[in-house]
Amino acid sequence: MKIKDVLQRDPGTFPLVNQGQARIVDSRNEKALEELRGELSTFVCEGQYADGVQKIIRSYLDSIGKTNQKAAWVSGFFGSGKSHLLKMLCHLWQDTSFPDGVTARAIVPTMPDDLRALLRELDTAGRRAGGLLAAAGSLPSGTTDQVRLTILGILLRAVGLPEQYPQARFCLWLHSQGYFDKVKKSVEAAGKVFDKELNNLYVSGPIAKALLACDKSYASSEAEARQTLRASYPPMARDITTEEFLTTVKEALKLHGRDGRTACTLLILDEVQQYVGDSNDRSVLVTEVAEAVSKQLDSQVMIVGAGQSALTDVQLLHKLMDRFTIRVPLSDAEVEQVTRKVLLHKKPASVAAVRKLLDANAGEISRQLQGTRIGEIVEDRAIIVEDYPLLPVRRRFWENCFRQIDAAGTHSQLRSQLRIIYDAIKKISGRPLGAVVPGDELFEALAPEMVNTGVLLREINERIIQVGKSDGPLAQRVCGLVFLIGKLKREGGADIGVRAKKEHLADLLVEDLSADNGKLRSDVEAVLQKLAMEGVLMQVGDEYRLQTREGSEWDREFRNRQTKLNNDAGAVQFLRDQLLYSETDKIVRGIKLIQGAAKEPRQFVISREATPPLADGATIPVWIQDQWSASEKQMVDAARAAGATSPILYVFIPRQSAGDLQRWIVEAEATQQTLDAKGSPTGDEGREARQSMESRHAKAIGERDRLVRDIAANAKVFQGGGSEVIRLTLEEKIRDSAGDSLVRLFPRFKDADSGAWEAVIKRARDGADQPFQPVGHADATEKHSVCLQAVAAIGAGKIGGEIRKALRASPFGWPQDAIDAALIALHRSQHITATLNGTPVPLGQLDQNKIAKAEFRVEHATLSVQDRLLVRKLITHLVQCKSGEEGVKAAEFLNALVALARAAGGSAPLPVPPATTDIEDIQRLVGNEQLVALKDKAANLESRIKVWTAARDLAAKRLPSWEVVEHLARHAGDLPEAKAHLDQIDAIRTQRLLLEPTDSVAPIRVAIAGLLRGAVNGAHTAHTAAHEQAMATLAANEIWKKLDSTQQFGILDAVGLVAPVKPDVSSDEVLGRHLDARPLRVALAERDAIPGRVQQAIERAAKLLEPKVRSVAIERATLRNEDDVNEWLSRQKTALLLALKDGPVLIQ
Repeated sequence: MKIKDVLQRDPGTFPLVNQGQARIVDSRNEKALEELRGELSTFVCEGQYADGVQKIIRSYLDSIGKTNQKAAWVSGFFGSGKSHLLKMLCHLWQDTSFPDGVTARAIVPTMPDDLRALLRELDTAGRRAGGLLAAAGSLPSGTTDQVRLTILGILLRAVGLPEQYPQARFCLWLHSQGYFDKVKKSVEAAGKVFDKELNNLYVSGPIAKALLACDKSYASSEAEARQTLRASYPPMARDITTEEFLTTVKEALKLHGRDGRTACTLLILDEVQQYVGDSNDRSVLVTEVAEAVSKQLDSQVMIVGAGQSALTDVQLLHKLMDRFTIRVPLSDAEVEQVTRKVLLHKKPASVAAVRKLLDANAGEISRQLQGTRIGEIVEDRAIIVEDYPLLPVRRRFWENCFRQIDAAGTHSQLRSQLRIIYDAIKKISGRPLGAVVPGDELFEALAPEMVNTGVLLREINERIIQVGKSDGPLAQRVCGLVFLIGKLKREGGADIGVRAKKEHLADLLVEDLSADNGKLRSDVEAVLQKLAMEGVLMQVGDEYRLQTREGSEWDREFRNRQTKLNNDAGAVQFLRDQLLYSETDKIVRGIKLIQGAAKEPRQFVISREATPPLADGATIPVWIQDQWSASEKQMVDAARAAGATSPILYVFIPRQSAGDLQRWIVEAEATQQTLDAKGSPTGDEGREARQSMESRHAKAIGERDRLVRDIAANAKVFQGGGSEVIRLTLEEKIRDSAGDSLVRLFPRFKDADSGAWEAVIKRARDGADQPFQPVGHADATEKHSVCLQAVAAIGAGKIGGEIRKALRASPFGWPQDAIDAALIALHRSQHITATLNGTPVPLGQLDQNKIAKAEFRVEHATLSVQDRLLVRKLITHLVQCKSGEEGVKAAEFLNALVALARAAGGSAPLPVPPATTDIEDIQRLVGNEQLVALKDKAANLESRIKVWTAARDLAAKRLPSWEVVEHLARHAGDLPEAKAHLDQIDAIRTQRLLLEPTDSVAPIRVAIAGLLRGAVNGAHTAHTAAHEQAMATLAANEIWKKLDSTQQFGILDAVGLVAPVKPDVSSDEVLGRHLDARPLRVALAERDAIPGRVQQAIERAAKLLEPKVRSVAIERATLRNEDDVNEWLSRQKTALLLALKDGPVLIQ
């Protein structure tokens, strides 16, 4: 049984209607109608196809009578049946009739009841309007920016008008004038074809003659008529405006519609996305046209656009989203259904035979692309019989290839999936049952068009063809598949896992499920190796890629560098050592080494020198050597020589897989050098060559590093003394042997191995009696092992950082917290002293931050109980001190004693403060030495405390009175009777007599205050008398009398003639503040100014009464006799008379 025998339609007998690619045309010739009939008869009106048709018609009907008729967008990848759906929609809409009387809707085999109901509703709407009209066409692929003219042409063609705008406008004018039929008959009567004459409108004699016959006034001659036609309907060098577009659409639809009414119109625009391409302008224009049609044609016209992408997927299509709101997405599932029903439909009697065949070869089928995302799935069982001879796995492979070949949807339409599957089945239809469509068939079908669209470089295609001639058909098929797989995405979720490796290639090339395909797989592997050797393919790990001309140059560059490296032993050794030692270092450094309960971190120090390293007492030395440069015996001898107490670890890297290691080292380095040398190319071939080299580099790196890891993992480890450490991995060997090395390095670590040292530090700082109790030590503090060693380390004196370093090194290795706890506890118990920056650290104030820079000394001085009592008694004179706090409070006491000395004296008139040099010397001592010094001077210090305290208290008593005296003395300088008192004040200051037994300040204060108080009161009395005299003078003045009291008060206030206020001198302090505000000389000046202020008041009064009055001053002169008097009077008279000419005068 052959494949054609099981199919309902033998592809050899039944040709594929429309060659599998729907063409949206309005042609009504016999061939076009026959093709349309075939398409309708095979239309699978179900699933997304039926849903899409219903969605569009329902939207149209719902929007009739509204302000906006929504536009629709049909999307789907190449071959998904968009054009087929649109063509069927077009003819179902208007129910296209055929010559034999049948209509489109009757030809479709099956149709959902809901759709038939909608179509009946559409017919009703058409009868109410001007009928039903569907105008459909494909937009040219981005060849023009005249969007409105292009879309208008589709509509004009549908209504029987010329597509060209000038000719269409002319025909519409003819119809409007009632001339159309006459002109057309006249042209045809002249033996001409009317449509052809329209194309030659500007030079057509028959049309000009016919026009003149209809309207003699149109022109005076045929020549003038032709000129008028050109002027009235000029050729279009630009796109029309939206207004012109709408005007023409309305006229055309009314002309076509029944009774002059606009038909229910569907305007279908196929390949809109291809038309828009990468042009933002065309995208904007399509949007404008869609908006105009939707809103300004009374909701009678609906636009349906199509493209390979959803509007949300492509940036340039986003502008269409607001207009094309009805979305009809198509998926590959619909194509699958169509191919099953149209091409793969089986005869009922043959289904069992097909299923038996597939069940018998289920193993081979399951093997197809196993492990990829498109491999066999459970759902395949339900469709595999329907799909045969196309395997579901291969269908999915093709679908992914289709998407990548024209992912953006902007290339010209490639051959439809339907046609490709039809051709593939036809090719094998004569073969026995068991044959299947091979995966490479897709390349053969699409190669020509991929070359035309630039997806497949012409040079690569020609090379693949040449391979077929030179190496046979299998080699050509392999190359085609390699190309297709190379186009598949590998990013994230888009990667389906198919690779151009021998297994996947062989899976896709299997042509017969019943055959022994083991030989095919061997043949494929042999072909791949041969093509790689010839440079036709590039091998990248277990994958293959097509070699290009530039790829060959990259390969040649790589091989030259590979040869050079293979001949350079020194370079290879350097790279090998770098890799092996780096890997070993990484393993060693990756080990987190922690010792004991103290969790003390330890470190390794790695050495690769020719001789073993020396132990530094703080870290574990690791000496690494390799078998390329040393022998295992040399390593073992060195370990034995170091002895069983040595902490050094000896790591020996074996010479393993030396040849493979060198090969991959050279491969990795040569590919890297090639990448660096060739840089980043800009051409497609160059980028592909670089990508291949990068993959090759990654593969070499991976293999090289895998070998390096294996070699490092097998390294041997020896301890001091020569014992080998036996474990599974190098990390385990290092980790376990490091524990033994730590015991050898720090044999006394156990003395301080505890996790409770923080608690010890806190207890020591708080002054606990047994600070080491948390670590299990209940004896005296100074007897703990760490304390004993700390005292020994201090010796004659040492910095804290040095003590830490000594006790953290071998043989101790103690935690820093343990060392710090010992120092803090010993300091608190006064077994050691600490000085920081020359200043003793008080007891209880030593913390870990101070230890590093503090200087420590062992305390040698001692005090008896009686001595401590004596010191405590002395300290309590100035500060509180409890038993045992003598050392802590000593510093506070000394500071208070120095402060007391300073308070016992001061600046003049106080005596000079007493000297404290010996006290400051004691302050510089620390610990018991300081306490001993205080004990020795206790009696002397107690006496001084008594004297200084009395002096401080007396100073506090007399200083306030002295400050008042000094204050008053500053105002008594102008009083002659105060001079004797001021001299006494100066003597007290200069001779510092303030604290003398007899108080000399009090009598001086009484005397000075009395003199000043009398002076202040006297000045007030004189001021009051002068003010009273002034007021009497004003009261007697005639001018003043003429003023009312308000005017008088105003002038007195203005000139400052007010009664003085009695001063407050009730106390010496108040007296001083009064004199600060109003010194004696100011008070006397106020008194002396009163006569002048009286004169000012009279002048102001005169001016108030006589606004023009002027003040005139009488000449001052010394008169000796009567003649002098007469002469003076004469001068004054003359001056006064002259002044009176200008108005009243006031004599001053």
